Amino acid sequence: MKRIGKILAVAAIAMVSYSANAELAPQWSKGTMVGNIHFDFDPFFVDDLVGTDISLDYVLVDEWWMGHFTVGGEIDFSGHDNVKNIGLTPRATYGLNISDNFEVHAVAGLGSVHHSVKWDDVDGHRHHDKDWRLYETFLLGCRYFFADNLAATAEYGWTAYMPELRIGLSLKF
Repeated sequence: MKRIGKILAVAAIAMVSYSANAELAPQWSKGTMVGNIHFDFDPFFVDDLVGTDISLDYVLVDEWWMGHFTVGGEIDFSGHDNVKNIGLTPRATYGLNISDNFEVHAVAGLGSVHHSVKWDDVDGHRHHDKDWRLYETFLLGCRYFFADNLAATAEYGWTAYMPELRIGLSLKF
């Protein structure tokens, strides 16, 4: 876990300190779409949440402040024991290519989550609460393309009702 945190910290520093003559790699031209699938978990086991998310990003602007800007959305699933969450989130991402194969990015999203909790009270009665709630997502991540259209990706940050660490794959099309 500490290694992933260090990798993401280095990616953040590189993103902030990258020189002004950045050149975009072809994978981030306007109109490119990138699908992502992640396995999500809580690295500090505070909530014991595990889950998965599927997202799709569309490159809206391919030259913006030394990087690219995407818009998209994601579907999140998480839970543990008697808690289940299903989220729908529109998201915006700013990405910066460090090299032709390596990219760092920041994600922000505001969506809705269906939160479901089951529990027994002191009298032994079973209760089930479920409702829709607003939730936000703020992530810092990196993506390494090991093939033209396939990348390993990791994201870490704060996401209400969902695990904080995401590790998965990205597919460019």
